[in-house]
Amino acid sequence: GLITGLAAGPLTITYMLSTGCISTLAFTVNPLPTPILGTATVCMGLTTALTDAGGGTWTSSTPSVATIGNTTGIMTGIVPGTTLITYTLPTGCIITRSATVNPLPAPITGTTFNVCEGLAITLSDVTPSGSWSSSNTAIATINATTGVVTGVVAGTATMTYTLASTGCIETAVVTVDPLPATITGTMNVCEGLTTTLSDATPSGTWSSSNTAIATINATTGVVTGILAGTVTMTYTLPTSCIMTAVVTVDPLPAAITGTMNVCE
Repeated sequence: GLITGLAAGPLTITYMLSTGCISTLAFTVNPLPTPILGTATVCMGLTTALTDAGGGTWTSSTPSVATIGNTTGIMTGIVPGTTLITYTLPTGCIITRSATVNPLPAPITGTTFNVCEGLAITLSDVTPSGSWSSSNTAIATINATTGVVTGVVAGTATMTYTLASTGCIETAVVTVDPLPATITGTMNVCEGLTTTLSDATPSGTWSSSNTAIATINATTGVVTGILAGTVTMTYTLPTSCIMTAVVTVDPLPAAITGTMNVCE
């Protein structure tokens, strides 16, 4: 008496005794749902939409791996793994489809996520076979293979690491800090004398590349010539962005000679 449905439609089931007496029952074979459509692969934490012809409900065999909206068909990846998605009609007829949740790349790392205009930092991700991209190359670019970020103009840009095999991504926000304004002032000073440098950008400090040639006051920008030569003066903001200027220390003339007394 095991009935196997072959095609949708009505039929009559007959039970016949050896005497020829029968009993009948009207029976219906219900259709299966149409095939489940949509991408059944999703990254952890992201969603994908599955669809069917309508009128049914959705379930996931392993909600700890992926959940699915009972009526919407929106599947959300929870942890890497596989689950069986079932679409059930009111008749009890079902169709299933295997779904996969792929892992995200490892978190993006770097010594810093700040870079000055015109300078570079390197980001990395230990998950292999990915590529890098920038959400705004007008603010910062990134080398697709090396992860080297170059600051272009001040602002923020999102750096994305995308796995080639799954399309799963990890992101990090990089801030491009502005450089100080151009250093102004007289760039020559005599041995033993002073000149003052200035920068219109506030909150920076001054330093000298060679204090044996010239010193500079860290807050006032007053340069004192020590010995003839050239030295680089650096103005550094709290962001570590810098502006530099080369100062030349000029030698004094030789000592004046001659008789130091004269009559009227």
